Amino acid sequence: MSAPAAETASPLPRAGLLVGLGAAGSRILGFVRDVAIAAVIGAGPVADAFLVAFRLPNLVRRVLADGGLNGAFVPLLLRIGAERGPAAGRRFAAESIVATALLGLVLVALVALFAPLVVLTLAAGYAGGDERLPLAASYLRLAAPFIGFSLIAALLTALLSAERRFAAVAAIALAANVVLLVLLAVLSGLALDEARAATWLALGVGLSGLLQLVAVMGACRGVWPGLARPRWSPDMRRLFALSGPALVANAAPQLMAVAATQLASAIPSAVSWFYYAERLFQLPLSFVSLAAGMVVLPEIAARAAGADARRAMAARAGEAALALSLPAAAAFLVLAEPMAVVLFVRGAFSAHDATMTADALRALAVGLPAAALARVFMQAAFAEGDMRVPVMATLGGIAATLLAGVALKGLPGATGVALAMSAGLAVNAALLLLSPAVRRAAAVLDAGRILRLVLASAVMAAAVAGLAASGADNLTPTGNGILSLALLAAICLAGLAIYGALCLALRVDPRRLLRH
Repeated sequence: MSAPAAETASPLPRAGLLVGLGAAGSRILGFVRDVAIAAVIGAGPVADAFLVAFRLPNLVRRVLADGGLNGAFVPLLLRIGAERGPAAGRRFAAESIVATALLGLVLVALVALFAPLVVLTLAAGYAGGDERLPLAASYLRLAAPFIGFSLIAALLTALLSAERRFAAVAAIALAANVVLLVLLAVLSGLALDEARAATWLALGVGLSGLLQLVAVMGACRGVWPGLARPRWSPDMRRLFALSGPALVANAAPQLMAVAATQLASAIPSAVSWFYYAERLFQLPLSFVSLAAGMVVLPEIAARAAGADARRAMAARAGEAALALSLPAAAAFLVLAEPMAVVLFVRGAFSAHDATMTADALRALAVGLPAAALARVFMQAAFAEGDMRVPVMATLGGIAATLLAGVALKGLPGATGVALAMSAGLAVNAALLLLSPAVRRAAAVLDAGRILRLVLASAVMAAAVAGLAASGADNLTPTGNGILSLALLAAICLAGLAIYGALCLALRVDPRRLLRH
């Protein structure tokens, strides 16, 4: 069979699209959840306290949902199965499930016990008798069980990924937000003060983790390896040795967001403004992240004898990530204000809050392409067992975020901290080039194709800005809610159509790029 025929027959594009759509659907549900949170608790001290407490479970959820354990577990499981047979692989998976459950139990206990210290780690600005500290600590204790449930669910999802059960992976990505959406629908109809509403939300976070675990266990029928008492074997030691670096590296954008939140905690309401902007930023990035971690990594790792194939696959996946992230970044730059107004201004969330959120979103948009490219190229390093460089790149990105945040602290609202996170994302992507696997993949990127994608995104942004200006009267806080939302959706769809047409005109077919 020729190489092109093999590529055409490969299930990778369809699997990547399926998992990516699951991620996008999950983030859309999560975004709807955040819109409802903004309406219920607004952007004041209670919202700041809850959102800082929610930051840790949300960090865990994002990292694990995007394949945080895959970098350690999937290559190791595939190698054990190939070298020692399926029975050995099942035994390793069964031991790993129990070991992960025990680790999750310890982590939940530690978070509950040291909740105030954890909050100060996330938001040092809450020290010194700030009323937000005890509130955030109480909310964090209620939400902490989510961490343990998610850790077990993540390992089972990695098992599904290794078994190529991509439809189940896509469906599971949608499960976590159901409880909170139902709870928010109930809370919106009750006359609760913001503090009591936040308490119920924190309880709902823990319950949503339990439901996610139940959904994953149901999806594992047919591949369930059973449970076995873990042994401190060389394989288990290697899993734990690799899991820490894999989680840290996969958490790069989230850890930089935590660093930015730390900076924002010293500015009244900036934690809330930055949080809502970052939620929009995560929508396109999540599509790339989950598809890269759940689909691209297993496929690269499975090509143990094909260095050229691994390099080409990583490069084409990187170009596909840019094809998705460049137009999204351009749209955020020109539509940040109407997005923030139409999506968030209701209930306790004011027009001023929307303006501050829009400024932060524009600043985050600058770093989106670098973040998307890094998410793909990191998998090339993982597939070849290189954990050191991705961890170094993550730590470098966090340091860059903190340094840039100090330099930009004079900017209003959360704009400075958002720009600082974009700087950290760029540094993270650049440092990944220290990995030989990443350098080999970057060397075969098609620079001409990338330039055409940039041009198409820029022209699309100009067209979308014109469309938004023509309908500006209906994209204000005083506009009709349903009409404004429909108009914003129509502008976004028009921008997508324009971008697709421009890509075809410039001979960069996004569909062909994804198939490749």
